Amino acid sequence: MYVTQASWKSEIFQSVVGFLPDWAQGTALGLFLLAVLTPWALRTWRKFVYHRALRTGRPIPESARYAQGRGSDHLGSYAPLPRRDDPAA
Repeated sequence: MYVTQASWKSEIFQSVVGFLPDWAQGTALGLFLLAVLTPWALRTWRKFVYHRALRTGRPIPESARYAQGRGSDHLGSYAPLPRRDDPAA
């Protein structure tokens, strides 16, 4: 009985890469590694910039804001106006 220790994702990756010629296998592996490491590096860099800005007291750049909202969190000119009887406004 054959029991595989690899996950189904790695099995699919190995079968796809196995059909490529030898020179293309290294390129495919390099592109896959680049696709995985680039988002991780960008996230790490943005966290670093965010913490450095907090430490020095500088304003935080928009692209480096940690856990920023999306969509309806940023209504801009479409945001409702504050009520006149609201003491916080």
